[in-house]
Amino acid sequence: MSGDEVTVDAELARIGQRVRRWREERRLTLQELANLSGLATSTVHKVESAQMIPSVAVLLKLARGLGRRPAELVHDEGAALELVHLPAAGRARVGVEGKMWVERLSGDLFDPALETWRVTVHPGFSGGEDAIQYDGEELVVVEEGEVTFRVGGQEFVLAEGDSFHFKAHAPHTWRNTSDAPARFVVTGTLPRQFRAVMQGRVAKLSSGS
Repeated sequence: MSGDEVTVDAELARIGQRVRRWREERRLTLQELANLSGLATSTVHKVESAQMIPSVAVLLKLARGLGRRPAELVHDEGAALELVHLPAAGRARVGVEGKMWVERLSGDLFDPALETWRVTVHPGFSGGEDAIQYDGEELVVVEEGEVTFRVGGQEFVLAEGDSFHFKAHAPHTWRNTSDAPARFVVTGTLPRQFRAVMQGRVAKLSSGS
């Protein structure tokens, strides 16, 4: 066996160990993680036991199901990213023209405490009918237009330049109730378990749902 093969086998084993450890930390069965990730149970088992070389798509799905960053699966914790520079031109946006665009401003730091997004939402559209809540905080800064936040049964109309800071355990939603597009930046201290939920919501935008 060549040195390269040994290196690949060792990395596959590390990836498998991380998947199993994080799955067990979340108290998920193989089937439950497979369902969250959109993969076959046998695929998750093969990754955990280093019986296959997972594709990029499989790694992305596993990371989503575990509420982790894809980079966390393939980087050693000791060599994890401690800084990320994201040029404006290199940031990806997802969404539907004329409805809503979401741009992720935060980077793939190892085990980050913050998530930051820039949201552009057109009149009549919102972040979804289901209220969001988690154990953390959110800070909203409106860059353009007007957006209405509903937090714990109270409504707050935020205009350009306004900021809004609140405890995110209160159920909250937002909607553009004006007649012009609005743009705001939202930063949240999302727990790991909640990141997968939020990433799933954002992913739906790219399909137009």
